[in-house]
Amino acid sequence: MKNNYTAAFLLLFAASILGGFALNGAVEYSTAIGFGLGIVFLLLAAFLAGKNKTPHSQSE
Repeated sequence: MKNNYTAAFLLLFAASILGGFALNGAVEYSTAIGFGLGIVFLLLAAFLAGKNKTPHSQSE
């Protein structure tokens, strides 16, 4: 079974932003931390999506 880490990191991206908004009243700078973590997860998802892309055969 192939693991799909790209989808997992996209879900973590959304969860970190929502968590940052949810903790806005309880933790100072939680929105900024949530967006920071979200960007990290989004970059990891993009990296893994590019890494898992199968190369096309080149015909000359």
